[in-house]
Amino acid sequence: MAVYDFLPEHINTWTRSDPAVAYDRETIFDYIDGAGEVYRSFAFREVVVLVYTAQEAPDITVELFDMGNPADAYGVFSYTREREETGIGGGYEQKGRVLCFWQDRYYVCVASKERSDRSDRALPELAGAIAERLPTATDPPELVGMLPDEGRVQFSERFFHLHQSLNYHYYLARENVLDLSSETDAVLARYAPGSTYLLLVRYASADDAAAARASFRRGYLRDTEAAGTVETEAGKFLSHSQRDRYVIVVLDAESERAAVDLLRAAEGRLPPPPQ
Repeated sequence: MAVYDFLPEHINTWTRSDPAVAYDRETIFDYIDGAGEVYRSFAFREVVVLVYTAQEAPDITVELFDMGNPADAYGVFSYTREREETGIGGGYEQKGRVLCFWQDRYYVCVASKERSDRSDRALPELAGAIAERLPTATDPPELVGMLPDEGRVQFSERFFHLHQSLNYHYYLARENVLDLSSETDAVLARYAPGSTYLLLVRYASADDAAAARASFRRGYLRDTEAAGTVETEAGKFLSHSQRDRYVIVVLDAESERAAVDLLRAAEGRLPPPPQ
């Protein structure tokens, strides 16, 4: 089924205005200039854009992104998410005249040209009708489910792959000290008290994870034999470890005990290594 076919011709009083326009990984910058790299940092394939019209109402633009897989659809949805509601797709967020949701491998944004009572009501109607035509909703990435629950700040989870994405959410270093790539999965979340961050990265193999931890010690801690928990120049605490093909890093903890406790909690959520 083509992406375009998920968009119904009519939704209540709204009519699809043809033709739709599609952009792929190479032409995305013709549609979205600077933000195109955000989508390309995931397995983005294409976005279909079209407009729905209704009498005496502002036009509504629909963007339907094929993100390649459900994890990356969640990833782009979580990239700048501030809060999340249930009831449309795997989760949705409405900010003013824009409503975005993710479902299966798709990320959808529905935006009104102008804000009005009618368009505010229409956004969830159109989004819900599109969600009904998409494949069944899926759960967030498995890696997100490995985050400890206690103390986690709601809606702070960010799923991504690349070093540039990590630096957008938490500036770690200029160099790619954790060897992040399109072959790695990473999730970052914030924890209370304070603004402590937990980074969990899954590599293709245990050897890759070990090499990444060594790179982190060498490039970030400047010490290939650095202890698992250290105090930073800012007076915060950092803790890190490797378990099989996972690397865990706790950043900006308020105390050494807090850093170690969060690290141990994260280790306890990891799957057992293969026998």
